[in-house]
Amino acid sequence: MSDAPPTSAPEALARAARHARLAAAEALAALRAFADAGALAATGAPSARLRGLAALGRGAAELEAALRGAPAASADALLRALAEALDAEIARWEARSAEDADARAVLRAFLGLRELLWELGVRAPGAPPSPPATPRVPRPARSPAAARARRPRVQRIPVEG
Repeated sequence: MSDAPPTSAPEALARAARHARLAAAEALAALRAFADAGALAATGAPSARLRGLAALGRGAAELEAALRGAPAASADALLRALAEALDAEIARWEARSAEDADARAVLRAFLGLRELLWELGVRAPGAPPSPPATPRVPRPARSPAAARARRPRVQRIPVEG
């Protein structure tokens, strides 16, 4: 990298993009370091040995490597890594949501993120022309009595004056 000031707007934009990619790569390296610190403090094991954090660490490392790579290749690699990581998390939370009602909210958030990115035109290279089908998450059946019991009760109080 040259310390000479840019001589044109495209050159300045290219320089800004390069700095932004490197800053994002450093942020990912910091995220991995914080994950290791938290995992070591909580469990005594590095994040790479913990099931949930290991996948996050691998994804962050792949994104970091892609960001530090060549500009043209990094965009494709970044989108591919993002799409793969998002699909992996959706599959993981989909499996958990079968047993855990709280996991359904997380699954919906990831599905919404995937659809939002799709609508914004962020697609992995070679992605199909239509978005992947969003699976329906079955809701547990409730009895009518349970549904009535969960409704908030309104108490009317006469107001004087």
